[in-house]
Amino acid sequence: MSNNFKYMTIAPSSSIKNAMINIDKNATGSIFITKNKVILGVVTDGDIRRYLIKHKKLNTKIKILMNKNFVSINSFETRENIFKITQRFKHKIRVFPIVNKKKELVDFIFDNKIHKIPIYKPYLEGNEKNYLLNCVSNNWISSGGYYVLDFEKKFSNIFSNRRSLAVTSGTTALHLALASLGVGEGDEVIVPNLTFAAVINSVLHTKAKPVVVDVDKYKWTISCSEIEKNISKKTKAIIPVHIFGNPCQMEEISKIAKKHKIFVIEDCAEAIGSKFKNKNIGTFGDCSIFSFFGNKTITTGEGGMILFKNKKNYDRAKKLRDHGMSIKKKYYHEEVGFNYRMTNMQAAIGLAQLEKYKKIVKKKIDISKQYKEILKNKKFLNFQIDEKKSLNSYWAIAVIVNKNFKFKFIEEKLNNAGIEIRNFFYPLNKQKIYKKYAKKKNYVTDSFYKKGILLPTYPSLSESNIKYICKNLESIITY
Repeated sequence: MSNNFKYMTIAPSSSIKNAMINIDKNATGSIFITKNKVILGVVTDGDIRRYLIKHKKLNTKIKILMNKNFVSINSFETRENIFKITQRFKHKIRVFPIVNKKKELVDFIFDNKIHKIPIYKPYLEGNEKNYLLNCVSNNWISSGGYYVLDFEKKFSNIFSNRRSLAVTSGTTALHLALASLGVGEGDEVIVPNLTFAAVINSVLHTKAKPVVVDVDKYKWTISCSEIEKNISKKTKAIIPVHIFGNPCQMEEISKIAKKHKIFVIEDCAEAIGSKFKNKNIGTFGDCSIFSFFGNKTITTGEGGMILFKNKKNYDRAKKLRDHGMSIKKKYYHEEVGFNYRMTNMQAAIGLAQLEKYKKIVKKKIDISKQYKEILKNKKFLNFQIDEKKSLNSYWAIAVIVNKNFKFKFIEEKLNNAGIEIRNFFYPLNKQKIYKKYAKKKNYVTDSFYKKGILLPTYPSLSESNIKYICKNLESIITY
């Protein structure tokens, strides 16, 4: 829906020429004829074209062409009824006026597009715009500038003063973390089967060998027993992924790593605000990475952060981030490095986001409670089980459907109701290019991508929309 009526309406006494100008600007192919806000009729570009072929008079009053028998939708209709009306006329009508009880035009639907509940949208209700404008006015838009340093400093303050390094994305954060720890050819890195491809790709970019292990059946995070089974003399690191915001068993993983003298790189891309035993996720490993992509809990559009426990590793990563250039001698390169620097503009947004990240996390946790309360005791689906003694920040509400339904079927039905959902990541062992790194034939996650659903979990999601989502999900699955 749109509230922009500037070019959608015209007076009945206006000319066809003016109507054509408005239609060109509103890009809907139609225009509403109104008087004192009341809609009198609808004219399409086709109506005008047919008239001009016969009469060629641009100054004719538009009211002569208007269709008085138009289809309108009452503003008090439910989404279900709106969908039924638009579907009934979907091959005949592109634009539907929304009217109140007085028949006054209050809105419109274009091209059968009902109000959509997106899977995610960022929460940009703070200083984001102010800080961005400050970057532009001061000409600090690239990787140098106050905001990058301040973003790193304030991020460190949240995470036990670990050394922070801002980078271009969560993916480059992973690659840079591995490279700074010296992971390379001949090494093995243990990764979970349920994760985004950036994790395994980053290992491969270092020329190390990824070892894909299974996850816990209920928590969906990396299995500690599977880690133990797959450690070899070549194992250099473990990447526990706090999937969907649910913390891994970091106490046990830390013990395993210490016992075998291997690095731990926490993937916190989806877990800012999560805690294990009241300690922030991201402060357990040798280093940890965060993503600030547009769908993450806090965002910089694109961007990432690495936290380091060890100053030596931090110093090396800082050098590698900037082309391997010497910190003391400008344009003298000591290593083959990368260009992974975050811009001042990205950091400006990140700083504004960081100012309210606790508020955002609280909102997402509250949303998860509402979903769970409405969908409790529903035998047709399972929620992810939270790790004991942990706080899940719920990057996403994730459920697995128990019935014999395919994701595509559920997605289509919910999309028809104006609800956007997303499927789980394909397990690594089910993807041709990664299959050879899997150690088993059968994994816990083998069917997850077929029945796993991520539901809308953005901070401004209303309670009424949550109820609407749950009602539609239940009606589809219990049909």
